[in-house]
Amino acid sequence: MKEQFTFEGQRSTEDVIFVIKRHPWVLSKAGFVGLGIILILVLSLLFFGFSGVTSILIVMVVIFFIFYGFYIWFLYNNFLYILTTERLIIIEQNGLFSRRLTECELGKIQNVTIEVQGAIKTMLNFGDLKITTAGIDPLMVIKNVENPYLIQQKIIKAGHHQANIPSQSENL
Repeated sequence: MKEQFTFEGQRSTEDVIFVIKRHPWVLSKAGFVGLGIILILVLSLLFFGFSGVTSILIVMVVIFFIFYGFYIWFLYNNFLYILTTERLIIIEQNGLFSRRLTECELGKIQNVTIEVQGAIKTMLNFGDLKITTAGIDPLMVIKNVENPYLIQQKIIKAGHHQANIPSQSENL
């Protein structure tokens, strides 16, 4: 199943197999921060009542939530993993003005290891893929993706198709 997705720098000979983002659970930290701030706001209302100080505090919290929410959404939405018929591309958005792009030809992938650590990752079925390559940067990491076992199989299958090696599932 090929997705109808294009990106800058896409080669005319390659098709996109998948584009995935990190698991939504990575947003939970921001949610817990938000709950903590709301709790502090409620406690300040209980202790100080509705006054000028609490009014200013409420306005500051609302403004903070708007900017912080935009920032977290921006990072989440622009952290992408793209698998094409020719290469694997990792776009890591680390800040508003900080982005790292790593790519590897499928023929250079040597090993794909899955790492799922902890009860939450196991129950929600997400984890990391560590990809060993024959390139300058010998380790690529796909972090916090949903169903890492399926993603691993798609990467391996795409690599076999590019090298014209039949995968084990095609032999059955």
